Amino acid sequence: MSKDHFFSVDIIDVNNDDDDNNNNIEVQEKKAEFGVTLISKEDISKLFSGRNLVFIATLSKDNSPHVTPVWADMDEKEELVLINSFEGSAKVRNVRRDPRVALSIVETHNTYKMVSMKGKVVDITMNDADNHLHKLAKKYLGIGKYYYRKPSQKRVIIKVKPEKIMGISIHPAFYFLAYSP
Repeated sequence: MSKDHFFSVDIIDVNNDDDDNNNNIEVQEKKAEFGVTLISKEDISKLFSGRNLVFIATLSKDNSPHVTPVWADMDEKEELVLINSFEGSAKVRNVRRDPRVALSIVETHNTYKMVSMKGKVVDITMNDADNHLHKLAKKYLGIGKYYYRKPSQKRVIIKVKPEKIMGISIHPAFYFLAYSP
């Protein structure tokens, strides 16, 4: 992965019918303005590897937005965001009906570092969902097992393929240095 930095990353020309084109996603760079630190794909990966909540927006049956904080990580090889949930949850029902989602992640200790994504759910699977939940429990809770799971709930992994990614990183000191009462 190159060290190119982006203020905004627009992924375009995603053609699901042609596998060769999916590997060559075109990226458009936009220039950052003063006071803004450019964000890289590596920074995005770090956001997902940290203990930062991800907010997923889905569309309800009446087309109203449904936003939920979730635990998530990335499959960098496949370029997918992985979200663990349970079969029958509102978000799972919503994405089965309409796969379009929006995601937002903000760094816990610097709320001026954030990424927003628009994409589509490409798969919902039960394969390895319990192990994925335990992996996320270790990351978010510091323990290797999720003890709050109801035995009747079947865990699933929602796999999201980002189609548009926008990110920004501003050091919080910038606002204090620029502040003038």
